[in-house]
Amino acid sequence: MTRGSDQRVALRSVRRERSGHRLSRVGAQQRRGYCARRAAIAPNPRVGLQSGTGPDVPGQTRPRRAKRPGREPLTNVETRLPMFCNHLPLKQKPPFGRRSRTPASVVMALLLAGCSADAYRLEADRAVYEILSSKRVAALGTDVALVDFRVEAAQNNLRSRLLEQIAHGDLPKVEVTLERALEVAAENSRDFQNQKERLYLAALSLTGQRNRYDVIFSGGSGASLDGTATTRDQARLDSDVSASRILATGANVFGSFVNSFFKTFVSSGGWDTSSLLSLSITQPLLRGLGSEVTLEPLTQAERSTVYAIRTYERFRRTFCVSVISEYLGVLQQQNNLSNQNASYDSLQRSTQRSLWLAMAGRTPKFEVDQAEQREFSAEDRRIAADASVRRLLDRFKVTLGLPLEIDLILDSGVLAALEGLGVGHLSLSEAEATTLAFARRLDWQNAVDQVVDAARKTRVAADALRLGLDLSGGISASNSDEKKPWTLDFSKMDWDIGLELDLPLNRVPERNTYRQSLISLDAERRDYSFLEDSIKQAVRNALRDVDAAHRSYEIQQKSVALAKDRVNSTKALVEAARAITRDYLESEDDLLASQNALTGSLVNYVVSKLSLLRDLELLDVGSKGLSIDLEALRRWVVASPKIGAKKSEPGKSSETPERKQL
Repeated sequence: MTRGSDQRVALRSVRRERSGHRLSRVGAQQRRGYCARRAAIAPNPRVGLQSGTGPDVPGQTRPRRAKRPGREPLTNVETRLPMFCNHLPLKQKPPFGRRSRTPASVVMALLLAGCSADAYRLEADRAVYEILSSKRVAALGTDVALVDFRVEAAQNNLRSRLLEQIAHGDLPKVEVTLERALEVAAENSRDFQNQKERLYLAALSLTGQRNRYDVIFSGGSGASLDGTATTRDQARLDSDVSASRILATGANVFGSFVNSFFKTFVSSGGWDTSSLLSLSITQPLLRGLGSEVTLEPLTQAERSTVYAIRTYERFRRTFCVSVISEYLGVLQQQNNLSNQNASYDSLQRSTQRSLWLAMAGRTPKFEVDQAEQREFSAEDRRIAADASVRRLLDRFKVTLGLPLEIDLILDSGVLAALEGLGVGHLSLSEAEATTLAFARRLDWQNAVDQVVDAARKTRVAADALRLGLDLSGGISASNSDEKKPWTLDFSKMDWDIGLELDLPLNRVPERNTYRQSLISLDAERRDYSFLEDSIKQAVRNALRDVDAAHRSYEIQQKSVALAKDRVNSTKALVEAARAITRDYLESEDDLLASQNALTGSLVNYVVSKLSLLRDLELLDVGSKGLSIDLEALRRWVVASPKIGAKKSEPGKSSETPERKQL
């Protein structure tokens, strides 16, 4: 129980001792039930005390609502209700004025409860989005575009529309370009939605910590009636309101006002009142003193939100590269399947040609058998390639968050477009790349800041081992006239001041926490060192991968050109009986392997280059969802000499950039 709640209970006990009344257990239960009903219908709390004749005991007075000529301004209780409830039709507005005991009031209470829950949700969203907008600059810098972030998944997204068509018995065909695939992934991917929710929850936790250090108001009211058999003995109305705040120095300030109306039915008297206004403050002098210790939960929540923003942005770039890699992987396998089909058709023609030559006695029968054997192998590879395409398509559908039943069609022209951007070696050195990585990597910035957090937590844990000494003080004033509840007698104000000492005789839990914080600090330093080496390794590997893919692409270009010449020349030699069938079959296999390797080297180059941009935090994925500017692939590229160009003299470079370096 908090200090505020303890003090409120103590003040109520003093008030009850003054009145000489003790609530029974049944009376307390009745009071709680009344509070629940009162909170449900949210009546106007302005209740005046007027003399009237009760239905059970003639001549007695009872509380009754004061008449009012019209709609009065909203009270504090009313303002807690969602403001957009005022936009309801007039007949549906909550009955703040006159009491209603009809079933319609119950329905109205349920409507207000639902309205209030939705208002709180909108309020939470507004607070979270404001935090994310303000923290984004601190987390990513001013050169990063503002991301249009909304945590809710789109209701009428592509997946839901496709599922609706499938439910009606249709098998829709979906054509997606590379750009559209990124948009679909951002809208439908489960992993992407999970990351959005993690970011939202981090900012939502920060709103809770900020509220903890703000002024916190609370209040309540209750009513009770007790008696014996059919006789009423006493009635009581209690209400209280309080406010508390934790200051940066560690002080806890609490103020409250408690008011009671009570009436004894056995006497002919009216309603008596008791009011008490109090203010107290507790300030740590040793343990718990200072903003670093007091504001530690808020500080960590603020920094954790920054970490979450960086992690989310890092995920967007990593996920973008992953989607592009899978997209190109499917296209590569489809291209391999196309090559397999072309090779199979060529081998079929070769088998038929060998059969004709054998029938003419120009070639032996075993060469026909060799051709048929190669044809069977080609058909088997074609079947395997087709199954691989279907498997990769299904995996890509899961990545995009689309139903597996659809017919997904990719843009086969993407490979040609990527090839048109050019493939060349990079002018970026390893030292330059490493410097860029450590200057821009978001996960590296998190690692640096987390070491600072761990060091701060050790100081906070060490503070808990200190001697506890708190200075506390308080004042309170009550009404001297039981008929005047709002008139307080400050001339008889009570006050108190004191010191509370807490000796560190048993600090085993605090000792363990401190030791754990030291171990956590060492672990964070190791993670920092490991990430430093990992970034260097990743940059070095990315540069090597780009260079290897570039060299492989150039080699496979030459290999494909040579393989095509071999196929044509060997075919002519076989027809002229100057070469055997096996020579032609081997040239067909080499051509197929070279074509597949050329496509693979192009895909590897693009993915390696995108991975390098990602590892340097230079990959722009757009401000909404996911997008990619493939022109970034031209960055640092120096075009290589064309095939067949003369080599330069030693010490002189023959490489001339064909495209402007970005």
